[in-house]
Amino acid sequence: MIGSRLAGSGEAVPRLAGSGETLDDRWVGAAQDEPLSRDALSEFVRSGFLVIDAPQIPAGELAWCRDILMRLIDKGVGRSEGRNLDLAARDDGNDGVSPELCRPSLYANELNKFSYRIAGLAIARQILGPSATFAGDNAILKPPRVGGPTPWHQDEAYNDPRFYQEQVAIWIALYPATLENGAMAYVPGSHRLGILPHRLNGGAADANHIECVEGFDRSSAVVCPLAAGAMVLHHGRTVHGAAGNTSDTPRLGYILIYKTPPKARPELGEFPWNARVGAQSRQHRRKWLARGGIFIELLRFIRADRDAQRHLINQVRHYFGR
Repeated sequence: MIGSRLAGSGEAVPRLAGSGETLDDRWVGAAQDEPLSRDALSEFVRSGFLVIDAPQIPAGELAWCRDILMRLIDKGVGRSEGRNLDLAARDDGNDGVSPELCRPSLYANELNKFSYRIAGLAIARQILGPSATFAGDNAILKPPRVGGPTPWHQDEAYNDPRFYQEQVAIWIALYPATLENGAMAYVPGSHRLGILPHRLNGGAADANHIECVEGFDRSSAVVCPLAAGAMVLHHGRTVHGAAGNTSDTPRLGYILIYKTPPKARPELGEFPWNARVGAQSRQHRRKWLARGGIFIELLRFIRADRDAQRHLINQVRHYFGR
Protein backbone atom coordinates (compact mmCIF):
# COMPACT_ATOMS: atom_id res chain seq x y z
CA MET A 1 0.00 0.00 0.00
CA ILE A 2 1.46 3.36 -0.99
CA GLY A 3 1.59 5.72 1.98
CA SER A 4 0.82 9.41 1.43
CA ARG A 5 0.33 12.67 3.31
CA LEU A 6 -2.63 14.88 2.46
CA ALA A 7 -1.75 18.49 1.62
CA GLY A 8 -4.75 20.57 0.63
CA SER A 9 -8.47 20.81 1.20
CA GLY A 10 -11.25 18.57 -0.07
CA GLU A 11 -12.62 20.97 -2.69
CA ALA A 12 -13.92 19.83 -6.07
CA VAL A 13 -11.45 18.28 -8.50
CA PRO A 14 -9.73 21.15 -10.35
CA ARG A 15 -9.64 21.71 -14.09
CA LEU A 16 -6.01 21.97 -15.13
CA ALA A 17 -5.16 24.91 -17.34
CA GLY A 18 -5.21 24.02 -21.01
CA SER A 19 -6.12 20.37 -20.56
CA GLY A 20 -9.79 20.65 -21.51
CA GLU A 21 -10.72 18.04 -18.92
CA THR A 22 -9.91 17.14 -15.35
CA LEU A 23 -7.38 14.54 -14.32
CA ASP A 24 -10.27 12.92 -12.50
CA ASP A 25 -12.23 12.67 -15.76
CA ARG A 26 -9.35 10.82 -17.38
CA TRP A 27 -7.75 8.63 -14.77
CA VAL A 28 -9.50 8.46 -11.41
CA GLY A 29 -11.22 5.27 -12.48
CA ALA A 30 -7.87 3.53 -12.86
CA ALA A 31 -7.67 -0.25 -12.77
CA GLN A 32 -6.88 -1.90 -9.46
CA ASP A 33 -3.46 -3.07 -10.60
CA GLU A 34 -2.22 0.45 -11.42
CA PRO A 35 0.29 1.96 -8.95
CA LEU A 36 -1.80 4.76 -7.46
CA SER A 37 -5.04 4.03 -5.64
CA ARG A 38 -8.16 6.08 -6.34
CA ASP A 39 -7.62 8.04 -3.11
CA ALA A 40 -3.94 8.71 -3.83
CA LEU A 41 -4.71 9.86 -7.37
CA SER A 42 -7.50 12.13 -6.12
CA GLU A 43 -5.09 13.60 -3.58
CA PHE A 44 -2.56 14.32 -6.33
CA VAL A 45 -5.27 16.04 -8.37
CA ARG A 46 -6.28 18.22 -5.41
CA SER A 47 -2.81 19.20 -4.29
CA GLY A 48 -0.58 18.92 -7.35
CA PHE A 49 1.80 16.66 -5.42
CA LEU A 50 1.74 13.40 -3.49
CA VAL A 51 4.12 12.30 -0.74
CA ILE A 52 4.94 8.59 -0.66
CA ASP A 53 6.23 8.20 2.87
CA ALA A 54 7.08 4.51 2.82
CA PRO A 55 10.50 3.90 1.21
CA GLN A 56 9.97 2.30 -2.19
CA ILE A 57 13.62 1.61 -3.09
CA PRO A 58 15.53 -1.28 -1.43
CA ALA A 59 18.52 -0.24 0.67
CA GLY A 60 21.00 -2.03 -1.58
CA GLU A 61 19.69 -0.33 -4.71
CA LEU A 62 19.71 3.04 -2.94
CA ALA A 63 23.39 2.65 -2.12
CA TRP A 64 24.11 1.48 -5.69
CA CYS A 65 22.33 4.51 -7.23
CA ARG A 66 23.83 6.92 -4.72
CA ASP A 67 27.36 5.70 -5.45
CA ILE A 68 26.91 6.09 -9.21
CA LEU A 69 25.49 9.62 -8.96
CA MET A 70 28.05 10.85 -6.43
CA ARG A 71 30.87 9.51 -8.61
CA LEU A 72 29.50 11.30 -11.69
CA ILE A 73 29.03 14.57 -9.82
CA ASP A 74 32.43 14.40 -8.10
CA LYS A 75 34.16 13.82 -11.44
CA GLY A 76 32.35 16.75 -13.07
CA VAL A 77 30.94 14.47 -15.77
CA GLY A 78 28.95 16.45 -18.35
CA ARG A 79 30.37 19.86 -17.40
CA SER A 80 31.95 20.54 -20.80
CA GLU A 81 28.66 19.49 -22.43
CA GLY A 82 26.52 21.96 -20.49
CA ARG A 83 24.77 19.22 -18.52
CA ASN A 84 26.58 19.54 -15.18
CA LEU A 85 25.98 22.93 -13.60
CA ASP A 86 25.52 24.73 -10.31
CA LEU A 87 21.80 25.20 -9.73
CA ALA A 88 22.45 27.95 -7.14
CA ALA A 89 24.91 29.97 -9.26
CA ARG A 90 24.01 33.53 -10.24
CA ASP A 91 26.05 36.58 -11.06
CA ASP A 92 24.94 38.77 -8.15
CA GLY A 93 24.78 36.33 -5.25
CA ASN A 94 26.60 33.65 -3.34
CA ASP A 95 23.89 31.39 -1.96
CA GLY A 96 25.99 28.24 -1.84
CA VAL A 97 26.69 25.38 -4.20
CA SER A 98 24.17 22.89 -5.57
CA PRO A 99 25.55 20.64 -8.35
CA GLU A 100 22.93 19.42 -10.81
CA LEU A 101 23.65 16.70 -13.37
CA CYS A 102 21.08 16.45 -16.15
CA ARG A 103 20.47 13.05 -17.76
CA PRO A 104 22.91 11.00 -15.63
CA SER A 105 21.54 7.79 -17.18
CA LEU A 106 23.14 8.83 -20.49
CA TYR A 107 26.54 8.79 -18.76
CA ALA A 108 25.97 5.71 -16.61
CA ASN A 109 23.89 3.38 -18.75
CA GLU A 110 23.31 1.04 -15.83
CA LEU A 111 20.88 3.61 -14.35
CA ASN A 112 18.43 2.53 -17.06
CA LYS A 113 17.91 -0.54 -14.87
CA PHE A 114 16.80 1.53 -11.85
CA SER A 115 13.79 -0.41 -10.61
CA TYR A 116 11.37 2.48 -10.08
CA ARG A 117 11.56 3.53 -13.72
CA ILE A 118 8.81 1.00 -14.55
CA ALA A 119 6.50 2.03 -11.70
CA GLY A 120 7.23 5.68 -12.47
CA LEU A 121 6.10 5.28 -16.07
CA ALA A 122 2.88 3.57 -14.96
CA ILE A 123 2.21 6.43 -12.51
CA ALA A 124 2.89 9.05 -15.19
CA ARG A 125 0.47 7.35 -17.57
CA GLN A 126 -2.21 7.26 -14.88
CA ILE A 127 -1.82 11.01 -14.48
CA LEU A 128 -0.93 12.26 -17.98
CA GLY A 129 -2.38 9.55 -20.18
CA PRO A 130 -0.98 6.66 -22.24
CA SER A 131 1.20 8.87 -24.45
CA ALA A 132 3.50 9.85 -21.56
CA THR A 133 7.08 8.66 -21.88
CA PHE A 134 10.24 8.77 -19.80
CA ALA A 135 11.82 12.11 -20.70
CA GLY A 136 14.95 12.14 -18.59
CA ASP A 137 16.48 12.08 -15.13
CA ASN A 138 18.31 14.63 -12.97
CA ALA A 139 20.47 14.43 -9.87
CA ILE A 140 20.73 17.41 -7.52
CA LEU A 141 23.16 17.50 -4.59
CA LYS A 142 23.07 19.96 -1.69
CA PRO A 143 26.43 19.41 0.05
CA PRO A 144 26.65 19.75 3.85
CA ARG A 145 26.68 23.35 5.13
CA VAL A 146 27.10 24.91 1.66
CA GLY A 147 24.17 23.52 -0.32
CA GLY A 148 22.24 26.46 -1.75
CA PRO A 149 18.47 27.03 -1.79
CA THR A 150 16.26 26.02 -4.71
CA PRO A 151 14.14 29.03 -5.75
CA TRP A 152 10.36 28.69 -6.08
CA HIS A 153 9.54 27.61 -9.62
CA GLN A 154 7.32 25.52 -11.89
CA ASP A 155 9.04 22.87 -14.00
CA GLU A 156 6.80 23.53 -17.00
CA ALA A 157 7.94 27.18 -17.00
CA TYR A 158 11.07 25.84 -18.73
CA ASN A 159 8.88 24.89 -21.71
CA ASP A 160 8.84 26.54 -25.10
CA PRO A 161 5.12 27.13 -25.88
CA ARG A 162 5.82 26.05 -29.45
CA PHE A 163 6.78 22.59 -28.16
CA TYR A 164 4.88 22.45 -24.88
CA GLN A 165 4.93 19.24 -22.84
CA GLU A 166 2.91 18.47 -19.73
CA GLN A 167 5.01 16.63 -17.16
CA VAL A 168 5.20 14.75 -13.90
CA ALA A 169 8.36 14.43 -11.80
CA ILE A 170 9.20 11.82 -9.17
CA TRP A 171 11.66 13.23 -6.61
CA ILE A 172 13.42 10.36 -4.80
CA ALA A 173 15.47 10.92 -1.64
CA LEU A 174 18.75 8.98 -1.81
CA TYR A 175 19.75 10.25 1.63
CA PRO A 176 17.18 11.32 4.23
CA ALA A 177 15.78 14.75 3.28
CA THR A 178 15.25 16.83 6.42
CA LEU A 179 14.16 20.33 7.40
CA GLU A 180 17.83 21.16 8.02
CA ASN A 181 19.35 19.82 4.80
CA GLY A 182 16.81 21.22 2.35
CA ALA A 183 13.75 18.97 2.05
CA MET A 184 11.49 19.96 -0.85
CA ALA A 185 8.47 22.23 -0.26
CA TYR A 186 5.32 22.44 -2.41
CA VAL A 187 2.49 24.97 -2.71
CA PRO A 188 -0.81 23.02 -2.64
CA GLY A 189 -3.14 23.75 -5.54
CA SER A 190 -0.62 25.88 -7.45
CA HIS A 191 -0.83 23.50 -10.44
CA ARG A 192 -4.23 25.09 -11.20
CA LEU A 193 -2.78 28.56 -11.74
CA GLY A 194 -1.32 28.10 -15.22
CA ILE A 195 2.26 29.17 -15.87
CA LEU A 196 3.12 32.05 -13.55
CA PRO A 197 5.63 34.85 -14.25
CA HIS A 198 9.26 33.84 -13.68
CA ARG A 199 12.63 35.58 -13.85
CA LEU A 200 16.25 34.50 -13.52
CA ASN A 201 17.04 33.43 -9.96
CA GLY A 202 17.19 36.48 -7.67
CA GLY A 203 16.64 38.83 -10.59
CA ALA A 204 20.23 38.25 -11.73
CA ALA A 205 21.47 38.99 -15.23
CA ASP A 206 22.97 35.50 -15.44
CA ALA A 207 21.77 32.41 -13.54
CA ASN A 208 21.29 28.67 -14.02
CA HIS A 209 17.76 28.58 -12.60
CA ILE A 210 14.52 30.53 -12.89
CA GLU A 211 12.42 31.85 -10.02
CA CYS A 212 8.64 32.28 -9.77
CA VAL A 213 8.01 35.89 -8.73
CA GLU A 214 4.25 36.27 -8.22
CA GLY A 215 0.81 34.71 -8.28
CA PHE A 216 1.17 32.11 -5.50
CA ASP A 217 1.01 32.00 -1.71
CA ARG A 218 4.37 30.83 -0.43
CA SER A 219 3.09 30.93 3.15
CA SER A 220 0.91 27.92 2.35
CA ALA A 221 3.87 25.78 1.25
CA VAL A 222 4.21 22.31 2.77
CA VAL A 223 7.74 21.10 3.54
CA CYS A 224 8.10 17.36 2.91
CA PRO A 225 10.88 15.59 4.85
CA LEU A 226 11.57 12.12 3.46
CA ALA A 227 13.29 8.95 4.57
CA ALA A 228 15.88 7.56 2.17
CA GLY A 229 14.01 5.70 -0.54
CA ALA A 230 10.78 7.70 -0.06
CA MET A 231 9.59 10.18 -2.70
CA VAL A 232 7.29 12.97 -3.81
CA LEU A 233 5.37 13.04 -7.09
CA HIS A 234 4.59 16.50 -8.43
CA HIS A 235 2.92 17.98 -11.48
CA GLY A 236 4.99 20.21 -13.74
CA ARG A 237 2.90 23.27 -12.85
CA THR A 238 3.15 22.81 -9.07
CA VAL A 239 5.22 25.60 -7.50
CA HIS A 240 8.05 24.11 -5.43
CA GLY A 241 11.42 25.00 -3.95
CA ALA A 242 13.75 24.14 -1.09
CA ALA A 243 15.90 25.78 1.56
CA GLY A 244 19.67 25.45 1.62
CA ASN A 245 21.55 22.77 3.54
CA THR A 246 22.61 23.99 6.99
CA SER A 247 23.28 20.46 8.33
CA ASP A 248 26.27 18.14 8.38
CA THR A 249 24.57 15.64 6.07
CA PRO A 250 24.23 15.75 2.27
CA ARG A 251 20.89 15.95 0.49
CA LEU A 252 20.81 14.08 -2.81
CA GLY A 253 17.68 13.86 -4.93
CA TYR A 254 17.27 11.62 -7.97
CA ILE A 255 14.47 12.91 -10.18
CA LEU A 256 12.65 10.86 -12.82
CA ILE A 257 10.81 13.00 -15.38
CA TYR A 258 7.91 11.91 -17.59
CA LYS A 259 6.31 14.05 -20.31
CA THR A 260 3.60 14.03 -22.95
CA PRO A 261 4.52 14.48 -26.64
CA PRO A 262 5.18 18.11 -27.66
CA LYS A 263 2.18 20.22 -28.61
CA ALA A 264 2.06 23.82 -29.78
CA ARG A 265 0.38 26.10 -27.18
CA PRO A 266 0.48 29.58 -28.79
CA GLU A 267 -2.23 30.84 -26.43
CA LEU A 268 0.37 30.77 -23.62
CA GLY A 269 2.36 33.55 -25.29
CA GLU A 270 6.12 33.56 -24.65
CA PHE A 271 8.22 32.59 -21.67
CA PRO A 272 10.85 35.35 -21.95
CA TRP A 273 12.80 34.21 -18.88
CA ASN A 274 14.10 31.21 -20.80
CA ALA A 275 16.00 33.30 -23.35
CA ARG A 276 18.83 33.97 -20.88
CA VAL A 277 18.72 31.27 -18.19
CA GLY A 278 21.79 29.04 -18.22
CA ALA A 279 23.33 31.01 -21.08
CA GLN A 280 26.88 29.87 -20.33
CA SER A 281 25.90 26.20 -20.06
CA ARG A 282 23.98 26.41 -23.33
CA GLN A 283 27.01 27.97 -25.00
CA HIS A 284 29.18 25.09 -23.75
CA ARG A 285 26.61 22.64 -25.11
CA ARG A 286 26.41 24.23 -28.56
CA LYS A 287 30.20 24.18 -28.88
CA TRP A 288 30.41 20.57 -27.72
CA LEU A 289 27.74 19.44 -30.20
CA ALA A 290 29.41 21.36 -33.05
CA ARG A 291 32.76 19.71 -32.28
CA GLY A 292 31.29 16.25 -32.89
CA GLY A 293 29.34 15.76 -29.69
CA ILE A 294 26.17 15.22 -31.71
CA PHE A 295 27.47 11.78 -32.73
CA ILE A 296 28.29 10.86 -29.12
CA GLU A 297 24.81 11.99 -28.13
CA LEU A 298 23.13 9.85 -30.78
CA LEU A 299 25.14 6.84 -29.64
CA ARG A 300 24.03 7.43 -26.05
CA PHE A 301 20.38 7.47 -27.07
CA ILE A 302 20.84 4.31 -29.13
CA ARG A 303 22.13 2.65 -25.94
CA ALA A 304 19.31 4.12 -23.81
CA ASP A 305 16.06 2.31 -23.09
CA ARG A 306 13.19 2.22 -25.58
CA ASP A 307 11.05 4.76 -23.78
CA ALA A 308 13.79 7.41 -23.78
CA GLN A 309 14.23 6.77 -27.50
CA ARG A 310 10.48 7.14 -28.08
CA HIS A 311 10.50 10.50 -26.28
CA LEU A 312 13.37 11.76 -28.46
CA ILE A 313 11.54 10.64 -31.63
CA ASN A 314 8.39 12.51 -30.50
CA GLN A 315 10.42 15.69 -30.07
CA VAL A 316 12.12 15.37 -33.46
CA ARG A 317 8.82 14.70 -35.24
CA HIS A 318 7.21 17.74 -33.68
CA TYR A 319 10.20 19.93 -34.48
CA PHE A 320 10.03 18.99 -38.17
CA GLY A 321 6.22 19.23 -38.27
CA ARG A 322 5.44 15.55 -38.72
